[in-house]
Amino acid sequence: MEEINETYLSDWLANKITDEQLKGLVSAEDFVAFQKIKNTLSGVEITNPDLEQNFIAIKQKLADKKQTKQVKVVPIWRYASIAAGLLIFFSLYYSFIAENKIATGYGNTEIITLADNSKVSLNSKSTLAYSNIFKYKRTLQLEGEAFFEVQKGSAFTVETALGDVRVLGTKFNVIAFDDFFEVVCYEGKVKVTQKEKSTILTRGESVRFYHSISENWASKTAVKPSWISGESSFKNVPIHYVINQFENQYNVDVAFPNNIKEVKFTGTFTNKDLQVALQSICLPMHLKFTKNNTGKIIISE
Repeated sequence: MEEINETYLSDWLANKITDEQLKGLVSAEDFVAFQKIKNTLSGVEITNPDLEQNFIAIKQKLADKKQTKQVKVVPIWRYASIAAGLLIFFSLYYSFIAENKIATGYGNTEIITLADNSKVSLNSKSTLAYSNIFKYKRTLQLEGEAFFEVQKGSAFTVETALGDVRVLGTKFNVIAFDDFFEVVCYEGKVKVTQKEKSTILTRGESVRFYHSISENWASKTAVKPSWISGESSFKNVPIHYVINQFENQYNVDVAFPNNIKEVKFTGTFTNKDLQVALQSICLPMHLKFTKNNTGKIIISE
């Protein structure tokens, strides 16, 4: 019925049928609705579209948009070459430039064999770092204490925050903790540089920098430091440094009077028995020690 009414409406609007004829074909309600439609359309002019003119206008808008924003199309082969380049870069980085870092915990030591077959014995609470190109540039960074057995070859440099040690082939021990920097030469010759001041050491010679003061001494020495065999040795060293080394070996906290901090200590303590080690530190200094209920060790005069 709707389709018929739509046909009558179109015929009526096209003046093919009169008002009276339409009234006889549709209900009074539909006639009123049709009349409203006719009134609404009255005065509305519908013209045929100028297709050619519209096409020209559309082309102009597209041209303007292209000038405003150029979209760069990158061929997929270029994306592939970029990805391959990045892959090569990161492969080279991790193969040749990336850093190796070894850190020891409380009471632990570690032996590292380097690419040139040099060996590093790393003491407790110490860190050693070097790049994967070490074989071609023999440079390491040390924080803590380590004994080096260097194979002959190109220059071998140990960098620390307190100074550098440079050698060709030798055996030496380096300590770099806080403001305490010490180097002992066990074989060959080493060059120690600290704040632009250089010192040459040969077998049995040592140098120490502490509180902007340098000390040199020579003595008959073993083939390697005693800590490698499980015993920490000190020669005229401030007691607070000795206690710090004790803490690193046994993973304990130690409290001591501030007025003894700079008192010098010469002696050894074992790295295998805490009680014996404490006695070795305290008895020669006429000090006492106790342990509180938290496990902290209290040293007193």
